[in-house]
Amino acid sequence: MEAKYCRESRVIRTSRVFPNDVNNHNTLFGGRLMSDLDQVASISAARHSRSGCVTASTDSVDFLYPIRTTDSVCFESYVTWTGTSSMEVFVKIIAEDLRSGKRT
Repeated sequence: MEAKYCRESRVIRTSRVFPNDVNNHNTLFGGRLMSDLDQVASISAARHSRSGCVTASTDSVDFLYPIRTTDSVCFESYVTWTGTSSMEVFVKIIAEDLRSGKRT
C-alpha cells in the first residue's frame, strides 16, 4: 500500500449551537458533541481507507469549557496512525463565541 499524508484525510466542519442542542445549564449536550466528533472522525477514516470503518474505542474526551448557544463549534480531524486493520484519528474541537470572537 502506498504511503499517505495526514492532510489527505483532513476534515474541517463548523456548526452552530442551537437551543435544541443544549441541556438545562444552556450548554451543549456532551453526547451531542461526541456524536458530531464521531461523524467527523468517520469521514477522515473513510477518506484514508476508502472502505467501511467503525469506531472501536475512544481514548479520552475532556470537556474543558462549556459550549453555549452563542458559540459555533469547529471540528478538525485527520488520520494520525494506521496499522493493518486499524487506525487512529485525531480530532480537535474549538468553540468560538460568535459575539466576541473568543476561541476556546
